Amino acid sequence: MELSAVLSSLFAGAQVVGVNGVFQFVFSPEKAVWAEVGEQVTIRSGHHPTADVTIELDERDFTGILQGTQDVEELFANGRLRIGGQMGLATLLPQIIGAARRGVAPPEQVRGMNQRYPAPERASDRVSAGQPPLKEVERRPRSGLSVEEFRQHYVPQGLPIIISDALQDWPLFNMSREESLVHFAKLQGITRHGDYAQKTFSTERDFRSTSMAEFIAGLDQELEEGAPPPYMGNNVVPEQLLELIRFPDYFDRSLFIKPRIWIGPRGTLTPLHRDDSDNLYAQVWGRKSFILAAPHHCEALSTWSTSPQGGLEGCEVNPKAPDYARFPRAREVDFLHIVLEAGDLFFLPDGWFHQVESVSTSLSVNFWVNSGRGW
Repeated sequence: MELSAVLSSLFAGAQVVGVNGVFQFVFSPEKAVWAEVGEQVTIRSGHHPTADVTIELDERDFTGILQGTQDVEELFANGRLRIGGQMGLATLLPQIIGAARRGVAPPEQVRGMNQRYPAPERASDRVSAGQPPLKEVERRPRSGLSVEEFRQHYVPQGLPIIISDALQDWPLFNMSREESLVHFAKLQGITRHGDYAQKTFSTERDFRSTSMAEFIAGLDQELEEGAPPPYMGNNVVPEQLLELIRFPDYFDRSLFIKPRIWIGPRGTLTPLHRDDSDNLYAQVWGRKSFILAAPHHCEALSTWSTSPQGGLEGCEVNPKAPDYARFPRAREVDFLHIVLEAGDLFFLPDGWFHQVESVSTSLSVNFWVNSGRGW
């Protein structure tokens, strides 16, 4: 493998996506290579003393990543890939590597992750605007909702619904937190610290590499007064944990993106935003509150995007305390408030705005779905 050529190809698109810095790959004490990414890409052999990001892994695993037989996040979770330096920059690697493997520019949501652009209209906005205002989110037991009814009614209309008693066949749901620690042993995750809620989607958030088992064991520790609680948010569910969960039956398995896990104490917060895929959100431990707003309220919420073509979208309006002087149209928005209990599965359709807060110590698993609805 010619490492210089491989790294040049890997970072070819990074120079136009606002990714700047020195990425170093260490394969052994004797073998390392680094790439300086900016206006141009410079590749050099040897160790870089002040690299922004250092990735330590076996050279065979690196080859597997580029060939698509190994997953960056899986290797990290299992301790076979170690990250040092700026974790925010490192979190972009999976997208950049995936784009390089496909031979296309990195996806638009990576571009200018720290910049804001006007949010383009979505198909879900038009569907939502043509419907009567939703006054409450329906809650139905899993036993009383067939897959056929879900697909024929809730999916086409983009209607959120809470499905209760939905996780009874999940081993992870049926074991205590102490029992689960055995399965989390030796796994790694990335945690968010500091003012992460104020830096929504930004690579400048304080990310850290953390032992999953140690993080879970310390969830009930007292926090410093006024300090935001640390949050292990949006980590891939490692292969070893997949046997402890179940993919919901409501969509074909081939449409699911790799499930993600979210773990944190009471008070973790994700500000008002919306995703670009349908979402099935499973509440395994504890309780979480959601504040929702229908898709067509995009302008009223002063929505912004991470990309000119649309991507991840945040909002200027705080749904708990709307500033009507700055955002008078926010008065038009009917905010819906729900609380997920342990065992609930929540269908959150593409385009729905949501702010999420942990009411208690919480573990959730979500499944983004490429359903194709509205595309």
